[in-house]
Amino acid sequence: MRTKSRCSHRACGALAAVCAAILPVVAEAQDAALDRIEAIERQIRGLQGELQHLKNELGEAKQQLRQSRSEAQRAREQAREAREAAERARQDTAKAAVAQAQATQAAAPVQAATAASPAAAAASQGVKVSMPEGRPIIATTDGRLSLAIGGLMQFDVGGYFQNPNKNTQFPELNDGVNLRRGRLYFVGKFDDFTVNVTPDFGGSPDGSPTLYEANVNYTGIKPVTATVGYFHPFVSLEDATFPGNLLFLERPSIISIERSVAAGIQRASLGADAATEDYFASAYWTGPVFGAQKDTLLNGEQLAFIGRLAARPYHGEDWNLHAGISGQTVFHPNVNASGTPGVSRTTLTFGDFPELHIDFNELVDTGSLSASDASVYGGELGANWRNFLVQGEYYQIGVTQSKLPGVPAPRLGFNGGYVEGSWVMTGESHPYDAERAAWARPKVDRPFSVGDGGLGAWEIAARYSTVDLNSNIVPGIPQSVTGGVYGGQQQIAALALSWYPNDWLRFMLQFQYVGVHKLNSAGTVQIGQRFETVAGRVQAAW
Repeated sequence: MRTKSRCSHRACGALAAVCAAILPVVAEAQDAALDRIEAIERQIRGLQGELQHLKNELGEAKQQLRQSRSEAQRAREQAREAREAAERARQDTAKAAVAQAQATQAAAPVQAATAASPAAAAASQGVKVSMPEGRPIIATTDGRLSLAIGGLMQFDVGGYFQNPNKNTQFPELNDGVNLRRGRLYFVGKFDDFTVNVTPDFGGSPDGSPTLYEANVNYTGIKPVTATVGYFHPFVSLEDATFPGNLLFLERPSIISIERSVAAGIQRASLGADAATEDYFASAYWTGPVFGAQKDTLLNGEQLAFIGRLAARPYHGEDWNLHAGISGQTVFHPNVNASGTPGVSRTTLTFGDFPELHIDFNELVDTGSLSASDASVYGGELGANWRNFLVQGEYYQIGVTQSKLPGVPAPRLGFNGGYVEGSWVMTGESHPYDAERAAWARPKVDRPFSVGDGGLGAWEIAARYSTVDLNSNIVPGIPQSVTGGVYGGQQQIAALALSWYPNDWLRFMLQFQYVGVHKLNSAGTVQIGQRFETVAGRVQAAW
């Protein structure tokens, strides 16, 4: 019993010793946990403080943003009010200028003895100078008087690659250069009147400066423009195209020939045209060309009537469809009383160079025809879509011969046509010129610049043209027997590459394959030929 009691006492003592050892450790662990909890609470309170600080800063930023928006809105309102005030000031100034001009004009009859003319009075108000599309214009501030100066320079160089034989009519065509056009356009406007005077220092060939046009126009009845003077009335699509906008160096031969009958440049004209966005109509009485009496005095001048009707019935933002017809009637050619009746008193001549004006021998040519009247009629069709363009025309020419009794004199007929197209490789399109009812040259999107990397506009074009100046002939029989004419047939296939560095300059390279089939007047010998041409052009237009 005592043994068990002693064992029990020893166990209780050991347990008490263990508890005494553990209790301090547990107490220390509890103290450490409390310290960590307090540290965590301090961190939480610190984070809450920072969060509150951030919220305060965000609220301040929002307030500043609202203030900035309010200030921007006030600035926009002030700018709008300033623009409205400026517009009202501009309108008031314009009204004042008109009122002053009207007052000056009304007072002019009273002050005629001492005051300047209305033109001088308008000019005294001041002038403004502008250069729209590179053309300098000087105008009075009221816009009633203005003077514009434009220009067109085309310098050509080229050559002919022939393989003639002993019968070839022109075995050595000239290789060289020619200033095709060197025009200065002077355009004066006086209210609803416009005066055009244009000298031309180029030509075919160059070296003899001449007058391209000199005319007076009235534009007071929209959309009509009435014209009198030496003028260029349009009679076809290619004829209406400004020469700086042509796809090739020259117009197709049939166009050059048909327009020479009673239209073309330097033509004495009286008439009018009407042009809108959708249609073009014109009618003119025409006479001789400028300088018709320079070499031979006339006893009567040519009288003719011409007209053209063209429409753009369908068109959209990036496409146009064009169609038209035209006609010419010559009532009588120029009269030379010293000429022989039925031979050389009233004559007409038809011919053209092979669509390149470097050599000036006409490879197709009717010679001088004794004629009493003539007529031309034909049609035109064209379309463009984005950077593609295609157009074509066909014309028929009729001539009533006037010959001596007993000499064969059948009515003669000549014809021809062409089709041409282009692709602007850099993406620009040919805009439609409603004032001419024809297409203009492309506007360059990225002008050439070494620094900016602009390439300008690049265009490739192709054309096939034909003209037939043979009429009432039988090969092997002289034309004097049939009364016809061996004027010849010409066919030309051409390619052209154009580079437009900007809207005012152009460089062109052209290749042609030319085939001329022509018999001599006896109808027995082939005097035509086949050859190639290569030519280039430097152009400036403004």
